[in-house]
Amino acid sequence: MDSGPSAPTRIAFLDFELLLAQRLLLRAGRPLPIGARAYDLLVLLASQPGEVLSNRVLMAGVWPRRVVVEANLRVQIAALRKLLGDGGSAIVNVAGRGYAFTAVPAPQLAPDAQAPAGATASCSASIVAGLVRCTSKPAANARATSSCCP
Repeated sequence: MDSGPSAPTRIAFLDFELLLAQRLLLRAGRPLPIGARAYDLLVLLASQPGEVLSNRVLMAGVWPRRVVVEANLRVQIAALRKLLGDGGSAIVNVAGRGYAFTAVPAPQLAPDAQAPAGATASCSASIVAGLVRCTSKPAANARATSSCCP
């Protein structure tokens, strides 16, 4: 009996890999030191790339059944941005809405297949551009907004 799609056991992006069962973050195959809260936050964001997750959703996911202030979230986001490098562009703040993970997950390719050069960078750039476009200027009408914002 098939219970539907299985939960992912790993999430790969840029040159990082999250091994969910082992709670490990690898960069180029080497484990990186990461705190439990930062790890949970990264998994939450990376499991929904391109989605804007509100501060409330992120805090509930990382600090369940606890009362925390948003400063805790900002500290963890800053730590993740520093750890991931890339000028902090893997996690973007969408003003007034929350945070989005913009590092496009690495495709799950067969060993002999290769992704086109530059595919990840261009996809990531278009996600960021779309988020900025949606949040930087109000649209003239609802139809323009619905094309890129939920």
